[in-house]
Amino acid sequence: MKVVAVMTRAPQAPVDATLDGSGTVSVPVVAGPKTRLAPALPDAADREALQRAMLADVLTRARAVSGAIVRVAVTPGGSPDALADVGVAPGHVLTQQGESLGDRMRGVFADLFRRGARQVLVVGSDLPLLTTAILDEAFAALAADPRHVVLGPASDGGYYLLGLHRPQVPDLFTGVRWSTKYTLMDTLRRCEFEERRVTFLPILDDVDEPADLERLRATLAAAPDLAPHTAAAVAIARGR
Repeated sequence: MKVVAVMTRAPQAPVDATLDGSGTVSVPVVAGPKTRLAPALPDAADREALQRAMLADVLTRARAVSGAIVRVAVTPGGSPDALADVGVAPGHVLTQQGESLGDRMRGVFADLFRRGARQVLVVGSDLPLLTTAILDEAFAALAADPRHVVLGPASDGGYYLLGLHRPQVPDLFTGVRWSTKYTLMDTLRRCEFEERRVTFLPILDDVDEPADLERLRATLAAAPDLAPHTAAAVAIARGR
């Protein structure tokens, strides 16, 4: 069984925001949504709408992977029912466990392997330009060599995807400086310690900083079909 697990914040209390220009959808407000984007998007509702739209685009690409199932791993405290508007059934929602990002990722892999998954890709939810082809490439690498670690490098020095094959979850998480420019480098050192070869995917931008958002705006202005939900959310926010 192949699984794409998308990690995201837990949605909580809803407010109204328009994602696709044709209607109004419920957008949950989460404490501190995308706070680093506040200089570009000062309205918290706009930031939450953007986060929700990016999640919708990532889910669209993940669902197009042949033979894979999709799960969403949320931070504690939210209701699984709150993801229904992006097509996620409550039974397809996992709750992240652990203090650090590494602990939570380790837990997602372990949980899914216990449930019978053979190949798992853990991806972030702020990757509107993620493609199905990239996910297919990651699964192909795991099928070719189960001891390989698959990494999708992010342009900021982190990574947007980690892929592993069961049965074990190697310790790629201890001593990693999370959410810094050293995250990928520290993870590669852990791969070397665990004697795991690494397959790299194409570099992508995640959307954490105002400069990331400006690049995304320019890309989607030229090609909105790359991430239609995100393109709509960005256009709405810009028009306020």
